Amino acid sequence: MAENRETFTKEKAPEKLAACQVTFSSGDVVGTGTSTHFHEKGMLILCRNPIPLNGKVKLSLHFPGFKNPLELQGEVVWSNIYGPSDSLSPRGMGVKFLNVERDMERLLGELAEQYGALGSIYSCYYT
Repeated sequence: MAENRETFTKEKAPEKLAACQVTFSSGDVVGTGTSTHFHEKGMLILCRNPIPLNGKVKLSLHFPGFKNPLELQGEVVWSNIYGPSDSLSPRGMGVKFLNVERDMERLLGELAEQYGALGSIYSCYYT
């Protein structure tokens, strides 16, 4: 019986998706990062050199399995460049999306559900 329960748990466990690869630019600055924490209004981008607070950014989101990246505009609403990088204060930036079309918003919402990020503890960093 325990074997069946263990097998059932393994079969039903959600598969961990690869992180979204993010390329961002602001003026002459170009950087890269990753994200698994986002929704249709914004995202947390883990990166070594985030853009300063209130900076406008162009984003190119490369989701696993997508042929083309999603292109978005955003504003940095949270940035951590100097502090420790841990689960409470991750190194990176929170970006609020700007001027998102309804279809793109819907697609981001569906992707966020797959990543399980809706209601994420990190949503305060990008909303």
